[in-house]
Order: sequence, then C-alpha cells, then structure tokens
Amino acid sequence: MLEEDPVIVTAPHYDKLKKLLDSDLHEALKLMPKPAVHHAHISGCVDIELLIKFTYYNYVYYSAKENKFHVN
Repeated sequence: MLEEDPVIVTAPHYDKLKKLLDSDLHEALKLMPKPAVHHAHISGCVDIELLIKFTYYNYVYYSAKENKFHVN
C-alpha cells in the first residue's frame, strides 16, 4: 500500500478512508480481537529522522514546549 501511495498513513484521514477500508490489511485487522482498539502512534513506529522531515510540511509541526509533534 505504501509503494502505491506513500502518504496513505499521513494524509488526512477521510481522504484515504475508502482505500483503507477496502484493503486486505483492513480485512486482516477485522479478524483480530478488538479491531477498533489496535493502533500505533507514529512517534513510536518510525525513525526520528523521518519525523523531522515531516516538520517541513505546512501541516506538521513540533512543539518544543510540549515535546510533541502536531498535525494540523
């Protein structure tokens, strides 16, 4: 999915929702216990260098005061 659409996990949710819901990945997740609860925070799943690259986009910024990344 990422090769086909590199921003599928970072784009606005509703822009990619249909594609995600129609995917084999979603079908696999539905078979798991508590499918709605399974999620991962991007800050715990990617390298810090990638998070820093995200800050170059207008809709992502880092708050030093809160020590958090924010997406607008």
